[in-house]
Amino acid sequence: MPDVYRNLTRACWSVRVKNRVVGHVPALVLRDVAFIVSLPGVRRIRLRQAREVIAYARGVPSESGLPNGALQVRFCPYRSTDFTLPDGSPIRAAAVASFLPDGSCWAVL
Repeated sequence: MPDVYRNLTRACWSVRVKNRVVGHVPALVLRDVAFIVSLPGVRRIRLRQAREVIAYARGVPSESGLPNGALQVRFCPYRSTDFTLPDGSPIRAAAVASFLPDGSCWAVL
């Protein structure tokens, strides 16, 4: 299963398989998604205030579009050690997640 994370330099989504970036895409959809965060990575970022890939979504690529009832998912290492929903509650998995060209992620639990 591929890992997906936002590439801030290229303003797109990077797709990684077995720790190797295999492509960059403007948008994609994953199903059976796990949101993964490296806690030591969060500590490093908070200490150094330097960017690095410490959080990503892992799932199965899908062809579906943005599902109805989706909630926005965000990650900020300075606010939380988890991906969060708009109300601040942590999210670790989703049935479907859409990664849009504007850099936002929307998920259905």
